Amino acid sequence: MNNKLRMFRETLVKMMEAASQVFIIGHNTLDYDAIGAALGVATLSKGLKKDTYIIVDDLFQDLDPGVAKVIEDSKDKYQFINSEKYNKLADKKSLLVTVDANKKYLISIQEDIDKVGNIIIIDHHGEDRHTISTPYKFIDELSSSTCEMVAQILPAKIIRDTENMANYLLAGIILDTKRFQKNTSSITFGIAKSLCRSGADYDAVNKLFISNFLEDKQIYTLIFGERTIIEENNPTKITIANTHIQAYPRLFGEPTVAFVLNRIAPDTIYRRDILAKTADKMLVKYADVAFVLGYTNQNDVTICARSKCDIKVGDILKKLDDMNISDFPQGLNISAAKCSGGGNKQNAGGSVTTNNIFFVEKLLMDLVQLMATPTEVLPQSKEAEQPIILVKKRKEVPINS
Repeated sequence: MNNKLRMFRETLVKMMEAASQVFIIGHNTLDYDAIGAALGVATLSKGLKKDTYIIVDDLFQDLDPGVAKVIEDSKDKYQFINSEKYNKLADKKSLLVTVDANKKYLISIQEDIDKVGNIIIIDHHGEDRHTISTPYKFIDELSSSTCEMVAQILPAKIIRDTENMANYLLAGIILDTKRFQKNTSSITFGIAKSLCRSGADYDAVNKLFISNFLEDKQIYTLIFGERTIIEENNPTKITIANTHIQAYPRLFGEPTVAFVLNRIAPDTIYRRDILAKTADKMLVKYADVAFVLGYTNQNDVTICARSKCDIKVGDILKKLDDMNISDFPQGLNISAAKCSGGGNKQNAGGSVTTNNIFFVEKLLMDLVQLMATPTEVLPQSKEAEQPIILVKKRKEVPINS
């Protein structure tokens, strides 16, 4: 353990010992990294004989089935509460630890975060103007996951002696590294090896990721869904496809960029993890960059972005933070407080409160075009300035039709 980690663990332990109680929260719509890290921090707090609460406001049907199972299996060992109970219990002697999230808008208690006396952040995502204000931040963008960070500050004996803890931490690492295919370092592999020595069962962890038939159907329908329209008095068929893949010849490497949304039923509401898994699937098989858009409630368009080339999706979505209401066309329901996003080069997410998902898609397309730097721009004829549509259609249809 390096000095930075050692100092952080000492600070965390001292603040837990001084607190009247400890609350732990991850981002909305928990994933394996958030719940694994939360359980790890809760285990440390419980070991110090502190009243410890994990705040979860997500409905089980909105969570990945495996994550819901982890919570259900942990209820007899950990105290899970909602934000209403948090508001009744929290006081100025309490400590709040946020894991896998450092921005207010990502947690359910954003309006009541000041009810506690101290806040500690443990996260691997970059900071921005929405980052929670606290002097106690352990943010390491070089870490593969928050579970990797928590695994380093937890004593090995605690991991060994706590049922399923090694599995939960390994699940978080596997999720955020896409099974060790990205965001990895020698530290990542060393920690995975250590977790296996502490009892992690890779087969058991792998079973958490086995998706069900209905989930797969939803993902593939989102990618491959299309509708054919036959106009009255016009024999030409028009095919509207959910996925548009475009080549950007003016960008370095001429990457293919996929824009995916449900054009057949655009108001469909999705779980966020479904959108994220769709973006992962697109990147593995069909494009260099993927932007997947969908409503996660009646008002918010969520964006899940992935990249395996020099297009930095984190930088693109972070530009949402710089936008003002005046930047949007009249008539759109836009809330500046919810127009936000960010992440790293390969993995990013964002949210825009709007009644027009197609506008968000057009906005992303424009931002991708702006990513070309002067050194990357190649001389082009006017005919080549527009991106090349690779989706085959019988008749051209406006993207926002």
